[in-house]
Amino acid sequence: MYCFLIASLPDLHLDAPAPLTLEEFDDICRTELTEREWGALTAFDGTVTPDFRNDAALTDFYNAYGRFELYLRNRIALKRAEKAGEQLELPEPPESFSEFDFAATALAAAADPAEREMIIDRLRWNYIEEQLLCKEFSLDAICAYRLKLIIVNKYRNRLLEPGRKNFDAALERLSRNNFQQE
Repeated sequence: MYCFLIASLPDLHLDAPAPLTLEEFDDICRTELTEREWGALTAFDGTVTPDFRNDAALTDFYNAYGRFELYLRNRIALKRAEKAGEQLELPEPPESFSEFDFAATALAAAADPAEREMIIDRLRWNYIEEQLLCKEFSLDAICAYRLKLIIVNKYRNRLLEPGRKNFDAALERLSRNNFQQE
């Protein structure tokens, strides 16, 4: 049932400009999905709060991603606190995602915030991809596409040349200030 919709969507690549906006994608899906399916698709934007728990209003795919995102954010907060010499108490997650633990070294070695953000977004991207095994033509695949589109669209303006120059200049100033403080 979702085959034609999924097959008609342009490919997404983390390191390339988004071929459509989230609004354009949602408009396409609104005409192709039932009201219930469209509601399920647009019920989650990838954002979680510290008290995120499985939500009956979300699909199983979105709930799994929410648990992953919460784990990722908590681990990043713990690493930042550790680096700053602070003690941070967070509840132990009910599940573990080793992908973050493997990437923690790369995050620590990242030269600038943009590089760290890209490493984190690659973790998100890879997690989404792994969850789609054997689900290529399902509502989960459409939900995954939407999450990936949200990630890619973060970089939409950054990949434009004038925006990229301004972003690089701002990062250079931040890096210089951080280096002088240490």
